[in-house]
Amino acid sequence: MKLNKKLLSEFMASESKLLAVTKYWNTQETIELLEQFSDEEKNILIWLWENRISSLKEKNLEREWTHFIWNIQTKEIKHILAYCSTIHSLDNLKQVRKIDEICSKQSNWIKVFIQMHIDEHKNWGIHQSKIPEFIAAIDETENISLVGFSAIWKSECNDEERREEFRFLKKIRNQYLPNGLISAGTSRDYKIAIEEGIEIIRVGKSLVI
Repeated sequence: MKLNKKLLSEFMASESKLLAVTKYWNTQETIELLEQFSDEEKNILIWLWENRISSLKEKNLEREWTHFIWNIQTKEIKHILAYCSTIHSLDNLKQVRKIDEICSKQSNWIKVFIQMHIDEHKNWGIHQSKIPEFIAAIDETENISLVGFSAIWKSECNDEERREEFRFLKKIRNQYLPNGLISAGTSRDYKIAIEEGIEIIRVGKSLVI
């Protein structure tokens, strides 16, 4: 398993950062993959995306560099917070208070992205009208920092529709959190995401050749 150096060079020539989707590989494969990044290439790396509690426990990666992206189960929040420094998929207002409460018990902190609703066929994400309420709730917490907006991609769409998704997220960010970041994109559309100036792009299987 070798790093895709061509892909890395595309990121290094851009302003975008890479979120490595390490959920596809076991602990040893993940470690071996990370060891292949040069010091210079690590400058474009936001690090690791995991989405299963069992994997988080097994890999036990450094919390500072481990990010969580997926549907958040309330019963799993304490584990997510123990192993991850950043959540990219917050879309439940009740969970804001729960996350802050558990962070206090763990003497912990967490960074979050509010996940936006962009696919009418999925229930993930919030609608734009709910953003002020979410921001206010996060502002009232002691242990949660809002860093931007994210979205789970549509399963089926063409390149222009994908561009519109990215532009929608940037419009939301510019309106509600001008200094915030956007977390979006996949291996399939990372080139479009780079062209559209998405700050954090999730790439998995295309990382290797």
